[in-house]
Amino acid sequence: SGLKEGQYLALSQSTAQHEIDEPVAALRERYLPELERLLPRTRGAEVKDFFVTRERTATFAPAPGVGRLRPGARTKAPGLYLAGAWTATGWPATMESAVRSGVGAAAAALGALGRSRGLLPDFFEEAA
Repeated sequence: SGLKEGQYLALSQSTAQHEIDEPVAALRERYLPELERLLPRTRGAEVKDFFVTRERTATFAPAPGVGRLRPGARTKAPGLYLAGAWTATGWPATMESAVRSGVGAAAAALGALGRSRGLLPDFFEEAA
């Protein structure tokens, strides 16, 4: 971040079409009080800079019904498992979806080997 002191905080927001064209000042006015509410120790902190980057196509927005075409982790080929944001995770094709699919593919592979998925995160249901 190039900071010699203090902290750098980055926020990412997906599917924010309703805010994509709002002025930076309006977003600052909305988000700084919310950060203070969520992180009480930030109250009174000096905000030295506030900027917005806008990625209009950052989150893939498929047509309705396309989800049924997304494959799960298991394939007909023995020992081959699929992972990626484009697979069936129950989430949009995002980085988070890619992580979920990797865990789902690992769980499917472990299951095929008769091994426990005990080392895998259990923060979601298997999407495979």
